[in-house]
Amino acid sequence: LEADVHSCACEAIEFEFEINCEDVDTMMESMTFLKSNNCAAVCTEDEAPECFRHYLIVQSHHDYCPEEGIPEDIEDSFHDFDTACTACAIDRKATEGAEDCPAGTCDKGPGDDAYAALILNDCMQDCSSDECKDLYFTLRYQHDKCPHDTISSASEDGIHDLEVPCGIHKCNYDGVDNQLVCVD
Repeated sequence: LEADVHSCACEAIEFEFEINCEDVDTMMESMTFLKSNNCAAVCTEDEAPECFRHYLIVQSHHDYCPEEGIPEDIEDSFHDFDTACTACAIDRKATEGAEDCPAGTCDKGPGDDAYAALILNDCMQDCSSDECKDLYFTLRYQHDKCPHDTISSASEDGIHDLEVPCGIHKCNYDGVDNQLVCVD
């Protein structure tokens, strides 16, 4: 994400919402609002402040909370809004005992190549190999840490299908300790 993007913790204070991975109802209410109010077309703070607010709610939960706690409708529909809406900065919540995530790049290509290789290597059926794990972490990095147009729509959508078989592999990004504290 770009350096001038605000932290989700600060946006949560400004726009009066809580980042709570257990609050599926709020996540779904916000997704329903986005879908019902043409927010994929207009979603700026100035022109459509309620779209912007509801996008921040969905995006902060999508990016922070463990995949298994995110409703499938959000996983499937979230990326329909990331062109019109501006994201806030937050990393996936740290998983206790997980290894450090490998360093990645936001160059175009590696994430899409990793997605293609994940499919080619049948990682959707069995993601237990080191090769599948490494490919998944490459795709995960580009999905989580890079601007949304770094990977294709197929890779953006496909990673959510891979989260079930490849969810056995967890890693933590550097500096994710106090993400729910606003320090701007």
